[in-house]
Amino acid sequence: MGEALSTFYSKGNLNTMKNVTLYHHGPSTCSQKVRIILELKNISYESKIIDLLAGEQHAPEYVKLNPNHLVPTLVTDDGVLIESSVINEYLDDNFPGIPAKPSDPFNIAKMRLWVKYIDVYHPQCGSITYGIGMRNILIQKPKDELDQEIASIPDLIKRKNRRDLVDMGLDAPVLIEALKQTEVLLDKLEQELENSDWLFNNSFGIADAATLPYIIRMEQLALGELFSSTKRPNINNWYERIKNMDIFENAVTSYIPEALIGVLTKFGNDQKDKIFKIMEKK
Repeated sequence: MGEALSTFYSKGNLNTMKNVTLYHHGPSTCSQKVRIILELKNISYESKIIDLLAGEQHAPEYVKLNPNHLVPTLVTDDGVLIESSVINEYLDDNFPGIPAKPSDPFNIAKMRLWVKYIDVYHPQCGSITYGIGMRNILIQKPKDELDQEIASIPDLIKRKNRRDLVDMGLDAPVLIEALKQTEVLLDKLEQELENSDWLFNNSFGIADAATLPYIIRMEQLALGELFSSTKRPNINNWYERIKNMDIFENAVTSYIPEALIGVLTKFGNDQKDKIFKIMEKK
C-alpha cells in the first residue's frame, strides 16, 4: 500500500492503550468521526493513512482488515473493528474519563437513534461529494483505470451509483435525491439544536461527532449558505462553537489538504445555481 500506509502518527495524550491503530483517510467523513472522538478523549493512537484516490482501500492486505473496502478501521489489543459508529461507542466505553455519551439511559437511546439516522443519511453525502466534486477529478483518469476502480467497489448498488454519478453528475437521480435528503437532515438538525447547545448531551459528544463531517463537507462544496446565521441559525451557532474547539484543528483541518478544499469549493461554486434549483423542487 506504499509509504502512505506506513505513516506513523502518535498522540501524547492523557489516556493510553497499547497498540491502538487507526486506518483512515484525511477527508473521509467517517474517518473524521473517529478522529474527533480520539481527540476528545485524549487517546494515543498510531495513524495509518489509506489513500482512497489511489485505491489503497482495495489492496488485499487492507481488505483482510476491512472486507468492505472502506475506512476507518480500528485495530486494538481486543481485535479489529469497522464502522465508525461502532468504533466510537467502543472508544467511549473503554476510555470513560472524558464521556462522549449522555449520562442517562433515555438520552443514550436518543443519541443512538440519531446516529442511526446519520448512518442512513451517509450514502447521500457520498453522492453529493462524488456528483459535485470528486467526479470532476475522477474523469481525468484514463478510462480503463476509472472503470477498474469502479468495478472494484464490492457493493453492487454502490457500484452502480458511482457509475451514474461519474457519468451523469448533477443529472444523476441518486444525486438529486441526495440533495433533497440533505434538506431534510438540515431541518431535523436545526430543530434538535433549538433548545440545546449540543446533541442529546451537556457537552460535545458522539452524536455531534457523527453529524459534524457532513456540515463540513457541505461547506467545502460551497453549500454553507444552507446553514447561514439567517437560514438555520442553530446549526450555524453549533458549527461555530465546534470550530473554536481544539479538536476541530487536530482531528479535521490538519488532515484535509487546503488544495483539495479549494478544488471542491470551486466545483461547488461552478454548479451552485443548478444545485439550489434542484433543492428548491419539492
